[in-house]
Amino acid sequence: RPCADRCRVGGRRAALAAMADGRFDDLLLGMAQKHKGIEDLLYTVMSFYERRTDLFHVREGDSKTGFPPGEAEEMMRKQFRLLQGRYLQRAQPHLIATPEQIRQAREAQRQRSEGGGTEAPTAAAAASAPAPAAPRPIPEGVNASPLDGGDPGQWERLEAKEQNYSWHQSPTDVTVEIDVEKSVASDIKVTIAPRKVVVKRKGEDIINGALHEKINVEESTWYLDSGKKVVLTLEKVKQNFWATLLDQKAS
Repeated sequence: RPCADRCRVGGRRAALAAMADGRFDDLLLGMAQKHKGIEDLLYTVMSFYERRTDLFHVREGDSKTGFPPGEAEEMMRKQFRLLQGRYLQRAQPHLIATPEQIRQAREAQRQRSEGGGTEAPTAAAAASAPAPAAPRPIPEGVNASPLDGGDPGQWERLEAKEQNYSWHQSPTDVTVEIDVEKSVASDIKVTIAPRKVVVKRKGEDIINGALHEKINVEESTWYLDSGKKVVLTLEKVKQNFWATLLDQKAS
């Protein structure tokens, strides 16, 4: 039943996955054209949430209405980080650190924390050394890469490309993108378990293996993008770095 007075908006990401294939683009573009800019459009959307949903309601006692303090805001932040990461990977990959850069940044951070490092250079060596490159300008709202002092966990992108799929991660999520032949949703079967993921197309395995660590099944989703790509979003149980997508020893 459509929302009449107030509707529950939290919990699972099924709505996001359903919209991600662009089926509502015409409707949303029509809305956007009636606004002066992004901020104006955001106000309209957020005011709808305020008036017609329980997004801003702070849960009290045993009530199931609303969200515990801070949870709704973190949910919005999580979606922003997820979608910004996807956009940057597609449109501005030069702003994203490579796996090798991340490794170097982690190693430098480890050496600093241990108080180690190499001996101080001599005056002659310091004079002959090239000046360090100036930090790249970071657009407003974009976290710096590890090389510019940012959190490495926010910039772990495109960690591997194997066979016909690629994957990347943030501290909270893993996104897997699988190229497939032209398909409809009924051709694809996805099974997501706490430590395993299976993706089949017309009965044939595309991915079938044990995950590096446990995921939250209820908050993990998938969708078919333009009939040619299966996209999985897996929410991590622990906010940490995955060295691999699949645990080969456990597979």
